[in-house]
Amino acid sequence: MRKFAREWIQKYPSIAKINQAIAGPRRMGSPRTVEDYVKAVKKFIEFLGESDPESALRKMRKRKIKAGIKVDRFIDKALLTYAHGTVRNYMFGIRKWLELNGVKVDWSKIEPPTSGAVRERDRAPTRDDIKLLLNHASSARDRATILVLATSGLRIGTVLTLQKKT
Repeated sequence: MRKFAREWIQKYPSIAKINQAIAGPRRMGSPRTVEDYVKAVKKFIEFLGESDPESALRKMRKRKIKAGIKVDRFIDKALLTYAHGTVRNYMFGIRKWLELNGVKVDWSKIEPPTSGAVRERDRAPTRDDIKLLLNHASSARDRATILVLATSGLRIGTVLTLQKKT
């Protein structure tokens, strides 16, 4: 576990609850999960402009900070920088922290980011794509590999394991 997570667990009781709930003596959770959740809470606290998680919790319990609205806005802002899966995991960490510390949020009103956002679409190479690759191939072996990949339907890992028998 990284230093910042260990320090926050020791310094803040609300963060120590996350560690206890996930990787405590009766739990089989991963210290890596704890670290990821602590990181998520840290980023959320920074987003709120608070100095520490304890003061943020006090304000949320007194309704000075509306937790549900802030979590929703945090997700929108985080999606500008991080991948959908990362932000989704941040949401899980923040949710665990809030639940363990008695802050009620109507999670049905918060739409989580999809975990498998597609950034690029796969497509079969065109003849022009294959010609371009062949023109840039430096050896006969590379050209043969390109042609096998383009015409066989084999995956690249499989093609790379092929061996010439003598």
